[in-house]
Amino acid sequence: MSKTALLTLALALSGTMMFADAALAAKKKITYEQAWARCKKHVDKIAGDQHTQRSTAGASCMKRFGYNI
Repeated sequence: MSKTALLTLALALSGTMMFADAALAAKKKITYEQAWARCKKHVDKIAGDQHTQRSTAGASCMKRFGYNI
């Protein structure tokens, strides 16, 4: 499997996990700090030199939990 295919698969899986976390949080409002802790797990999987992607992923994840950055 190529590196591009592996990266695509990893991003797809982390996206699925973010939606699952957001679905759990929708049942019960969580604090900002709890939401960021969950989102940070997924954002940290993105390479450090991809600042725009990390920022966008973090913001969209937090928005799913009901917080605007």
